[in-house]
Amino acid sequence: MAITSNTSPIIALAKIGRLEMLKELYESVLISPSVKEECIDRGRELGASDVRYIEKAIEDGWIKSVKLDRRQRRTVNGLISKAKIGLGEAEALVLAKGKNLLTTLDDKEARAIARSLGVEHHGTVMILYEAYVKGSYDQLIEDLTKLSKVMWVSSDVMAEVIKRAKGVKR
Repeated sequence: MAITSNTSPIIALAKIGRLEMLKELYESVLISPSVKEECIDRGRELGASDVRYIEKAIEDGWIKSVKLDRRQRRTVNGLISKAKIGLGEAEALVLAKGKNLLTTLDDKEARAIARSLGVEHHGTVMILYEAYVKGSYDQLIEDLTKLSKVMWVSSDVMAEVIKRAKGVKR
């Protein structure tokens, strides 16, 4: 089962050494050319060391750049003009809607739009939680701590995920 993704989940997971988790959970990740550009080209400009992990995933073929057609680009432009979301979020949403896939987004506004479009979605924190629930690994709390150092994560969200994890029968 493939998913779509915006830039932030990919970068955040690469920064904490958990990018491969996307492959383990979903097999493949579809990204738009602008998400690829933001992850790779801008990452290189900034000297981000995690770029090599993302490049390797693209070379290995489990992160795939997918071009949007003319109709999809019009929909993206409409979303951007009406909502306070970026190009990457809009493209991830349009790809997910068009292919009926789960998408990963960390932006609050983008998640609200996903709900209004009927697009199943979750953020980076839930990727870690899902891997924990499936028994893929046991370092949820450590990874949540690492994640909170590379992106803002609400303490309420962290507390709720840890509480849920403690109730998981493994």
